[in-house]
Amino acid sequence: MLTVAGVLVLALPDSLEGPRLVEFGPGHGPSTLDLVGIALLTPGASWLLAMLVRALPSLAYQPRTLFGLGAAGGLGLGLLLASVFAGFTGWWAIGALTLTAVELVLLARLWRAHRS
Repeated sequence: MLTVAGVLVLALPDSLEGPRLVEFGPGHGPSTLDLVGIALLTPGASWLLAMLVRALPSLAYQPRTLFGLGAAGGLGLGLLLASVFAGFTGWWAIGALTLTAVELVLLARLWRAHRS
């Protein structure tokens, strides 16, 4: 629920946000409203990642598959960071989708493992 609330707060229009508190790059930086969204999003996202990392041994992926998932996740995170700090506008969406796809693959495997 916190994750959903955080995403909703971060999705609010820029006109409600106010001034940026810190500038990371051209047009990038958190406002007070962004920090509220980040504070809501962080606990839920951290819990999900911790659960997935703890479950990795039980998912029994082949080493090459696990490497591919890690590489895709790293690429997604790299695109997200590059879009903020280097101004690669639009690439954040590809990075976010890639990272989300990796998490969904891991969650689906975890869900199937616990169902059987």
